[in-house]
Amino acid sequence: MATETDTTDAGQGDAEEDFVPFLGQFFPESLTLAALLAVLALLATTPYLGVVEQFELFSTGFFALFTVQMPLILLWVLSATIVESERMGRAFDWLVGVLPTGSQGAVIYATGVVALVFGWINWALGLIGAFWIGRRLCQRAEAAGTRVHYPAVLTAALLSLVVTNVGLSSPGALMMADSSGTTNFLVDPEVGDVVVNMVPFLTHPATAISVVVFVLTLPALLAVLAPSAEADRTPVSAFADVGRGSIAEALDYYSPPPREDWVFADRLEQSRAIAVVTFLLGAISFGGYFLEGGRLTLLWLLFGLMMVGILVHGRPMAFAEKVTDATRWANHVAIPFLLYAVVFALLSAAGLYAGIGDAFAATGFTQAVSYLAALVLGTFVPSPGSVWVIQGPALVAAGADLVPSLVSVMYGAGVSNLWLGFLFVGIITTVYGFDWREYVRYAAAVTAYVSLVVIALLIAF
Repeated sequence: MATETDTTDAGQGDAEEDFVPFLGQFFPESLTLAALLAVLALLATTPYLGVVEQFELFSTGFFALFTVQMPLILLWVLSATIVESERMGRAFDWLVGVLPTGSQGAVIYATGVVALVFGWINWALGLIGAFWIGRRLCQRAEAAGTRVHYPAVLTAALLSLVVTNVGLSSPGALMMADSSGTTNFLVDPEVGDVVVNMVPFLTHPATAISVVVFVLTLPALLAVLAPSAEADRTPVSAFADVGRGSIAEALDYYSPPPREDWVFADRLEQSRAIAVVTFLLGAISFGGYFLEGGRLTLLWLLFGLMMVGILVHGRPMAFAEKVTDATRWANHVAIPFLLYAVVFALLSAAGLYAGIGDAFAATGFTQAVSYLAALVLGTFVPSPGSVWVIQGPALVAAGADLVPSLVSVMYGAGVSNLWLGFLFVGIITTVYGFDWREYVRYAAAVTAYVSLVVIALLIAF
């Protein structure tokens, strides 16, 4: 696996100063936090539900959301499957060759822009792509004699987490776009009044204006916060886990068996023709659906990702192996989601969502309060789609406008993911020597700035 963590060289410097291990000591993993949320929901519903009903919902409440859970998991897995490929690596290498590396500010800014633009398209493209591109830009700059503070570049790559949930692969918006009720657990297919089209979501002023503002300014904020004195900059070469070579080489993971050993099944599994034909058939189906007026939903996006993944990897078996490897991206949400669904089931059965929604509305700033609530809830729930599952019903019950409601929750969940950035960096690679206090300073500055812009736009529009 190209991005497998290697901790045999446990780093340089004091381990207590490493932000991934340090925060890992104090931040419980997602299953623990999911269990805590479920217990709190159980306690909150005690006055409204009988004990037998409570425990029945606790043990079976997730059944109704299985059709939501699996697509959310596949969104993580299939996205990573496409990006972690040799062909995508070659595209990243080309981009590294054209981006500027003449100064520290240029490298940080370029990495941040790539993270935000790519992240708006897809979470994996933004997070994984910016991580690798930023690393290689630092290496190019260092080879040319320019010292760049790598922790600031790594944080710039994590900026993708801020906007990915309000972009083309927003899990909350894609769920709500489904009028069939398969993934949109809040819609009645016969009525269909709890459905959001992706176009109004993407073009809403609170979404469109904020994304443009953040692409232009957030990387500059990190560039300003980075150490200005060269002596205070920690170069990429100081990290034991940072390799050399091209990104394509790092992401090249698959070697087919020797042709002389192939049997009939191997010829099918390794057939490039089958991969191309499968993609073409999928593309025709995808195109026909939209020509007939179909809308982009979570299930149709997953179908498109699967077809592109088969094409990108070239061989059916290469795609299958990478899907298996990419499941590591969903390990932190696969089991906890069952408990998130329990929280939803308990609060729904107790009729508490109406009260929570009314409390939001009573403030006079429903969407601003919703954003802050999602920001807090997201630190317990690392899956943005699951944040919407838990919080969204309250906004729907209050009769709040669906589009800004989605924007508020998705932005809050995205910014909270920035605070969980060490979790995602740990999945890609463990970074030693990054002072956790420095990361907190970067994250706090970005959170304050993003919150100010998002809340102002939500209130204005």
